Amino acid sequence: MNKIINRYIIKELAIPFASSLFILIFVLLSNFILKNMDKFLGKGLSLGTVLKFLIYNSAWIISLAIPMSILIATLMAFGRLSSDNEITAFKASGISMNKLLIPAMTFGLIVFSLITPFNLWILPEMNHNVRKISHEISRNRPDIEFNEQLLNSFSDKIIYVGKRLNTHSFDNIVIFDKAQKDHTTIMAEKGNFKSFQDGIVINLENGSIHEELANNEYRKTYFDIYKIAIPFDQLEYNLSNNLIRQERELNINALSKKIKSFKNNINNSNIIISKNDNKIDSLSKLLVEHENKNKKNILMINMIKNQIDNKISRKDKNLRLIKNYKQQVNKYSVEVHKKFSIPIACFIFILLGTPLGIMAKNSNMSVSIAISILFFIIYWSFLIAGEDFADRGRFNPALSMWAPNIFLGIIAFYLYSLISSENFKFNFKLKLFKLFKSK
Repeated sequence: MNKIINRYIIKELAIPFASSLFILIFVLLSNFILKNMDKFLGKGLSLGTVLKFLIYNSAWIISLAIPMSILIATLMAFGRLSSDNEITAFKASGISMNKLLIPAMTFGLIVFSLITPFNLWILPEMNHNVRKISHEISRNRPDIEFNEQLLNSFSDKIIYVGKRLNTHSFDNIVIFDKAQKDHTTIMAEKGNFKSFQDGIVINLENGSIHEELANNEYRKTYFDIYKIAIPFDQLEYNLSNNLIRQERELNINALSKKIKSFKNNINNSNIIISKNDNKIDSLSKLLVEHENKNKKNILMINMIKNQIDNKISRKDKNLRLIKNYKQQVNKYSVEVHKKFSIPIACFIFILLGTPLGIMAKNSNMSVSIAISILFFIIYWSFLIAGEDFADRGRFNPALSMWAPNIFLGIIAFYLYSLISSENFKFNFKLKLFKLFKSK
């Protein structure tokens, strides 16, 4: 009997989970495509490059959609069981809520076992691939980075481009060169951008160069063709800097190595500070002796004072390094805890969705999505705020990343205890759910 009920509950969860996951991925991916459509349309990028960009970005979308789908599926499944009075029938047959929760948690364990390795290994690699392909597109097609009919600011140049004429060319190009002392401005009817190994070349046609000279003279030079070379490092396309893996692009092993390395640096700096303190104490005693006994030996006194100043300066330097190392430890620790706290949230959402679904008595997907969005906003607000505070060293990284689970877990436990109570009546009405119920 128990096996039949377990399979029944898991089936009730699996179907809405799969459908809601598909819908959420489709909606989030469509939203992402709409926001980034201007990067691809009419730019001459190959279909393969566009597909790679979308596939790599789908990783964070999947990671976001899975926990939300769990909550939607639980709401729908137990909402249907409640609306059809099956929950009442189960309780009348002596089957407690705890027994109904076991297959739901088993389903959560299956999802957890899939999403955890995904978050630990696949997601960081996909995030890195997103940045790599974005970097390649920027280097190979620098014209894509220029916003039409807007000012594009770089290290020492401001470039305005008009409308795009074709895949590489623009009209009405204006370049303000901030590096030149004579306030040079270059204007051209049209121009195109070509990429080379170490920079880009802007080929301008039919334009003029305007220079304000130091002696208040003004010079205007006309040209038919004019070329400007801009190194990639001025455009922030430096390969060695841009492709260094950030914390969200590191798998669990790499993150652990980073944390261990910075903790070793903190220990080494503390050892140096301790040695400096001992040396400062001994030098201070020596200084007092010389000042009391050999006041005329100014050279020796000054030498000791210089040594003390050097030791104090070295100590201050190491204290600043320790502060920086601790910030790095916090940053990487946040990412480690987040990789585990989000998968664990699947169990929290099941525990939360079970009583909410029974209370709502509604299996409608739109209602479930509406309720899920509300709690998911709460969850991600806690997560984002916690990450920010932990990165700045104001909160403990572990507490910051597990706080959303703890907060929603307390709410879930209270609601589940309420539902499990023998005195609980299933005609329990909440105004919140009455607003969502379909007519």
